[in-house]
Amino acid sequence: MKNIYFILLTTLTLVSMSSFAQDGWKLEKDKNGIKIRNRKSTGSNLKEFMVSTVLQTTPEKLVDFLKNTSNYDKWMYKIDQGSVKVIKRNNDNDYYTYMTVTAPFIKTREAITHMVFNPQDSKGNILITLDGTPNLLPLNDKYVRIPMMKAYFKIVPLDNGKVELIHQAASAPGGTIPDALANLTSVDCPYSMFSKIKQLF
Repeated sequence: MKNIYFILLTTLTLVSMSSFAQDGWKLEKDKNGIKIRNRKSTGSNLKEFMVSTVLQTTPEKLVDFLKNTSNYDKWMYKIDQGSVKVIKRNNDNDYYTYMTVTAPFIKTREAITHMVFNPQDSKGNILITLDGTPNLLPLNDKYVRIPMMKAYFKIVPLDNGKVELIHQAASAPGGTIPDALANLTSVDCPYSMFSKIKQLF
């Protein structure tokens, strides 16, 4: 019986270690209460990021904040002022946004994103999914359409009136930008966004 218990325990430990290794996240920055992790996206040399911080607020206020698309250009990375629009709305928790992104030395990008605000789970967590929908509108020669984006925000209620906000994202910039150049933003982008969010709260 002891041998069976030992084998079971060893197997569970190896499975846990394997899962952790496959997770592949590496802590790249831990500053001002903001933690940023990177890893390579599956089947790509592009990096995805996960960023987290703790805010003194409520889940409800954070949901309202994330729904306020007119405020996105105040905290999102390189978003052109006034470019964010809701272009299709299924309901208040399910809609499509459009925005343009400008950075030095590259052609302006445009992004179309499907946002879904899911109900609280049994622990009070709220998941907001963001999926790129590049074919929703005809192409515009003035911009490069971002061809892929998959992301989420997760709101986790904590004690003492605090909330943890987690954001994970993987995307491709489109066009001919080298992967190494695109990867330079895998720390700057989430750190900039979450620094501004902290200032707004």
